[in-house]
Amino acid sequence: MSRSGKKTRRSFDGLERRNLRCVGLVLLICALTFFLAPMATQAANIASEEIYRGIYLRILPADPNAKSDIKLVSSGDALEAIRSALDLIYEKSPFNAKTLDMLKSRGDVVIIYDPVFPEWSRGDITLAAFLPHFFEPALDAPGDKVFVAILGRYIIKHSPPEIAAEGIVHELVGHGVQHMHGRLNNGNGLNIECEASLYELQAFQDLGVDKFTDYMVQFRRELEEQHCDDFKRFMRKHRPKLMPLWDVRDVNVIKILSVFDDYLAQLPN
Repeated sequence: MSRSGKKTRRSFDGLERRNLRCVGLVLLICALTFFLAPMATQAANIASEEIYRGIYLRILPADPNAKSDIKLVSSGDALEAIRSALDLIYEKSPFNAKTLDMLKSRGDVVIIYDPVFPEWSRGDITLAAFLPHFFEPALDAPGDKVFVAILGRYIIKHSPPEIAAEGIVHELVGHGVQHMHGRLNNGNGLNIECEASLYELQAFQDLGVDKFTDYMVQFRRELEEQHCDDFKRFMRKHRPKLMPLWDVRDVNVIKILSVFDDYLAQLPN
């Protein structure tokens, strides 16, 4: 997984399916303030959750007493950002939408927003992660898998297309397919990133993201020269006539993924 996070095993059941008269009046107000203020604070810290397009969404609130390295978005804005990203996938990226629906037929699909994710570090900034063992399947789940993506405080500030491609498609669709086939934990790290990034590239293309920005140029270079380097060498040797698929602006990702299946099949177990 490209953006790993801390894994915590929890039970999963529907998203965890918390004058004397004047003096007397003053005392009553003080008592109400004393008892209701903690209750209001506790209520503000309760996670919100819903099912949207068949996907469980859970928004964890920020701790008002904790300091953050960036200004955090509100829980409502975080929820709306995730909804908007899912809408884009279902409206403009049919291949990824179809794959998401396939995952939903195999188990529960969950997106969590956590404002304290990731823990601060001096290294690369972690945007999102796929957590294959975060929850146990619900009793009424359609399969024995749970597909969980966690989005952090950095990516939630990105544009809806970026949240869709980087946070949802790469993590939930790309790594979700690998988890479904049981090859996520034992696969080569570069191959895992290659496949997930191909799904992400399809999303970027479908959503009309400008491919000539510095970010997208760097993304494409990392995809071809690093993550998919071994796969491309396989193609060059065994499918040379298909190498021109890489030499265009809009890549035929679906065709390349079909070759990727052949590449995986010939790898030693």
